[in-house]
Amino acid sequence: MSISQTAPKADRVGIAVAAMVFTDLTLSIADAIIKVTISDMPLSQFIFLRSCVTLPLLISILKWRFPQVSLRPAYPGWAIVRSSLLLSSLLIYYASLPRLDFSIAAAVYYTIPLFIILFAAFWIREPVGVQGWVGVALGFVGVLLMLKPQAGDLSIHAVMPLVSAILYALAMVLTRTRSRGENPFVLALIFNLIAVVLGGGASLATVMAGSEGGQSLFMGQWLPMGWTQWALIWFLSMTMLIGSVGTAIAYQLGPSSIISTWDFSYLAFAVLWGVVLFSERLDVASMLGIVLIALAGIIVIRR
Repeated sequence: MSISQTAPKADRVGIAVAAMVFTDLTLSIADAIIKVTISDMPLSQFIFLRSCVTLPLLISILKWRFPQVSLRPAYPGWAIVRSSLLLSSLLIYYASLPRLDFSIAAAVYYTIPLFIILFAAFWIREPVGVQGWVGVALGFVGVLLMLKPQAGDLSIHAVMPLVSAILYALAMVLTRTRSRGENPFVLALIFNLIAVVLGGGASLATVMAGSEGGQSLFMGQWLPMGWTQWALIWFLSMTMLIGSVGTAIAYQLGPSSIISTWDFSYLAFAVLWGVVLFSERLDVASMLGIVLIALAGIIVIRR
């Protein structure tokens, strides 16, 4: 038996904006912590443990809140492709954090709306318009300004947040075109299942390779887990759930054009943590780049 449709909630813009800003604050703190912690911990260990904590919570929410929803998505293949793109995006972004200034990585990553509009234009033929193309142009000028200070030693790490944004945008367009009717919690369940399989497989491969396998950010020997490390994994798992639920609440209670604009508060928090926690000092070009990327995203979204 299908779930009956519920009446749409009335707009409560103040609460929606507060939920969006709180969500961005929580996620920015989590990413700042990840920047510090994953410099030593292999990503395979991190995503495996975090998803192992998140999975039973998601299943409990589904069974309690959506008892009639099947845990199997209607289109498993597309759900798997979407989740694989998202996981790859997050892994690449996390891998860039220890090697880049937090504010620079976050700003380049927030070119996601620009790539979404490009992919939607070419993939599903959504009209862009003059305003949309102006936003895209401004955003990419901002990216050039952000990466220019590192042009002397430009490496793969400098473009990793950009690659991450491209993969994330592809996943979002795929969500709209192939997974639009899926329950968000079911999609999150598939995402975490893939993370467990990938993280567990990479960890098992490391164990079988032994000391000859070497150590890298993606794979390597597991670090010993004490109370502090387990508390960290639990905290980061909770921030992932807060991010999912908080974003859903914000977009349910407020117009998307307004909420999407406030979503760029993440950039402000990223700059703040970069200065306060990591003693980052942005030059004029980098600050201008951040402003242009945020402005471009807002222009594209409000279009």
